[in-house]
Amino acid sequence: MSSQLKILGAIAALLLLSGCASTFKATFDHDPANDFSGYKTFSWLPNPMKVGQTTGPVSPLLEPRITSAVEDALAAKGYEYIVDHEKADFALSFTVGSRDEIKVDSYPSMSAGYYGRGYPAGWGWGGAYYGVGTETSVRQYTKGMLAIDIFDVKGQRPVWHGVATKNISQSDRDDIRETVNAAVAAIMAGFPPE
Repeated sequence: MSSQLKILGAIAALLLLSGCASTFKATFDHDPANDFSGYKTFSWLPNPMKVGQTTGPVSPLLEPRITSAVEDALAAKGYEYIVDHEKADFALSFTVGSRDEIKVDSYPSMSAGYYGRGYPAGWGWGGAYYGVGTETSVRQYTKGMLAIDIFDVKGQRPVWHGVATKNISQSDRDDIRETVNAAVAAIMAGFPPE
């Protein structure tokens, strides 16, 4: 029974690690001189979606999904959306992008060579491995990116930047709404800055 528990524990640990590996990694930057505590309202800049470097066409359906997810995240933090970006405390825009990357890993491996002839009798059991080879693995993947930028309306300047990146899997493509929500949640976790 204890060996079954160990196996179940190992499987649970692997699932947990694979779940961690599939989350977005977010980084943030902000203007430390800016006072974020007075912000109460937000809006979007005209044409808020920018398309950065990308490996393929970007769906026009992506913009409303991202704006909706950001609006929901900010509303949950107590910010109020207003239509007129010139009357808001801060305005937002975002950039989407992707690129194909290749990862090459090489590591040493022993070749299968073994010989035992020609050694003097005093050299031990008389055999040795010869040659060290190299194993190489090549993996191609797509890295996706979503960046959200916040601008102070009165000062007309950028004050906050958050970006989330992730290796995009087929399941991320299949459930794009959940992927967008996860990326936005990772980014908005850092706003406002502490």
